[in-house]
Parts: sequence; structure tokens; C-alpha cells
Amino acid sequence: MRRLTFAPRPNWEARLQAVGMTWYAPAPEHPVPYWGEDACYALTPAQVADLRRDSQLLTDLILEATGYAIERGRLAELGIPAFLHSAIRESWERDDPTVYMRLDLAWDGSGPPKLLEVNGQTPTSLLEAAVCQWHWLEDRLEAGQLPAGAAQWNTIHEGLGEQWAHLYAARGVRQAHFSAGRNVEDIATVTYLRELAEAAGVRGSFLAADEVGTNPAHPQLLDTWDLPIAHLTWLWPFEYAWESRDALFLASTTTRFIEPLWKAVTSSKGLLALLHELNPGHRLLLPAALTPGALGKDVVRKPLFSREGQNVQLPGEAVTPGDYGDLPLVEQAYAELPAFQTEDGPRYPVMGVWVAGDEVCGLGIREGRSRVTDNRATFVPQVTLPG
Repeated sequence: MRRLTFAPRPNWEARLQAVGMTWYAPAPEHPVPYWGEDACYALTPAQVADLRRDSQLLTDLILEATGYAIERGRLAELGIPAFLHSAIRESWERDDPTVYMRLDLAWDGSGPPKLLEVNGQTPTSLLEAAVCQWHWLEDRLEAGQLPAGAAQWNTIHEGLGEQWAHLYAARGVRQAHFSAGRNVEDIATVTYLRELAEAAGVRGSFLAADEVGTNPAHPQLLDTWDLPIAHLTWLWPFEYAWESRDALFLASTTTRFIEPLWKAVTSSKGLLALLHELNPGHRLLLPAALTPGALGKDVVRKPLFSREGQNVQLPGEAVTPGDYGDLPLVEQAYAELPAFQTEDGPRYPVMGVWVAGDEVCGLGIREGRSRVTDNRATFVPQVTLPG
């Protein structure tokens, strides 16, 4: 895998804004550019084929481990509160459908990738991966800046569209509410998902996460008009919801979540330990354990639920700041990220493989300025070059 550099496209800001991505520039809370306009990671067709094969195998292992955790009563170990266990089991047994998830992998283009974690319920960087980097590729090809035959492992848009078509045709989903926190990136992500759903025939409407209502007299969650919500695409972490005032409604509501309630299992970093337990020595998995010290000292410590690299401790380093310091930890063997030198210092890319339903469908790459991928990490396009 190579890191290539380019001059910025003349109209790149307008290209991003046209599809709803407006958080590309540095900001006080994000002091480096989020969108990497002037670089890309180049892979060969053979590397893409290997990554696709291995990522699909990991997806299968993750779903098997999710079922194992639910069926064998291992949810408490994963940090999931007891009042939700039955509802999660029912969601799994109903085969409540999933639209997407993202696997984060350490990989330098050679040898087997290693699973770092799973973003099962609320994965972001979706619009960037599915749309923005595809436009980047088209523009570079049109400008003659990439060789004929250059491609991109990216059928994310098509894969997500197929999932919504399945929900409409096979699951009878005719209307859904789309909800997120009040920040630009999350709203843009659910807006994109809503557009995909509407293209498949599913009518959609938006409401903020704090506008989702409850009423003891109603079995379903309610919108701002006190009308029942049948299906809710909720870019709001379940672990936030189960600590809220209305937490018990998660277990009792007849509203169906997209992503489904069983995704709380897949989102727990404790699942990494179960994956290792079920598949010891697997070439795509890092040893992981819920028992402190079981793996020795050269480990990464992560809260069972955390985001944007918060409260993570690499071997020999301080714990990163964050809001999850009171949660139990999983320990995972340390995997070295590839490092690419630039004029501004090293970049550490993490491969984000997207899954639509249960099929892998594309790749997005975020590169950090440190070995922990945090909210300062830049999204950088990827390209497959012939030869």
C-alpha cells in the first residue's frame, strides 16, 4: 500500500458541500483538516481481493460471536444491563434486519489484517466513504491525474440501497423515522440514509434524538406530534439511551430499531474477547481478554463502550482523555499501525471496511496524527491502481 499526494482539485470544497459534507475544514474543536483532499492510499487489485476476502470472514465471525453471546447468556460480561437482555434476545431471534456496520482494521497491505474493533450500531464517516471519495476518484480520472483502469473498492452506496430495498420488499418497512444528535456530521449521515431509504420506497422524516418521546400509555416511541414511531433509524448509541431517564422503554417498546437492538452486542468492545475465546490463534484476530492482566503487559486497554479514541491506553503511554473512564475494560494485544511519513509528521491509517447487511462492500481510510485514531483523524480517499 502506498500513500500518494496530489494538488487539490480546483472546486473540491463545492464538490463536498454539494453532497452535504460541510465539516471538512479545520475548526477550534478539530484543528486539522478532516477531509484529506491532497492525498490517497493506493492498493493493487490483489490487495483489494485479499482485504475483501478477509473482511468477509471477519464479518461472519463477528455475527457468529454475537449470536453466541446472546444465546449463551454472556451479555453482562459485555457491559449490557440486565433489563435489556431479554429484549436483545428477542431482537436476535426475530432476525431484526441490519443495514450497515464498519470494521476497523490494522493493515499495511501485506499479510493478514487484524481486527481492532467493530462499529456496529452508529458508524460514521459513511458519506465520506460512500460518496465523497467516489467523486474524488471520478474527478481525478477526468483530469487525467490517475491512469486508465484506476478503480476504487466502493459499492457502499449500492449495498446500502439494496438493504433498504430488502427492508421495503421483504420486511414490509414502509415508513421510518431518522434520528441523530444535534451535530452536523450525524445529521448529514442520517439524511444520507434517509435519501437511500426513500429511493427504495420507504418514506422518511427526521427528528433529533432528544425529540424522541415516550408515554407509558403507548407501546411505541413517539415523534414530536405524539404519533407512534414504527421504525427508528437512530444514530444515537444504545449505551447513551440505557443511561437516560426513559431507559426502560428500550426493553419494552414495540418500535423496531434500525440498527436493531441486538447491535448493542456487536458494539461492545468486549466482543473482541469473545471472538478470541471462540477462535484462539485466528490469523485475523488479536488476542483479547476481559480479565485484567491475562495477556501480560503489551496490551491496549479500552472501555467496553467508547468513541473517538477516548480513554484508550497504549502500552507504555498515558490514558487518552475522555468520558468513559468509569467503564470496565477489555485488554487487546497491541498491533502496530503502518506509519507513512509526511512533511507534517507521521500518519497512521486505519482501514474502515464497510458492511451492508452481512456483505462487505467497500473501504474508507482515516489517518491519525497519533497511534490512537481520534476525532482529529483525517479521512483520506483510496484507489485501486492496475499493475
